Amino acid sequence: MTGLWTLRRATGIGVAAGLAALVLWPVYAAWQEAVRLPYVAALALSAFCGLSILAFTAIDLVQHRKRGRRLRPIRVFDLVLALLLAVPPLLVLEALRPLP
Repeated sequence: MTGLWTLRRATGIGVAAGLAALVLWPVYAAWQEAVRLPYVAALALSAFCGLSILAFTAIDLVQHRKRGRRLRPIRVFDLVLALLLAVPPLLVLEALRPLP
């Protein structure tokens, strides 16, 4: 076993959580209190996975500089996917945060 948390797992779980958040979004708009916890959990999991992908990509770029040219298209895809999984959910979570 190479590790418990891998780029592949972060990608799969993050995409699934992001899709779940998209499905729960209109339901949350209609019944906020009933689905608040699953909606927030899906957003948080998606954001966590996106940030994990960013971390994995940054570590790979630092540790393996020589192979960077060959893997540049894959790394760009990883960065775009990570930002899509992290930024929108983080913005929504910030908007859902109760005011002080």
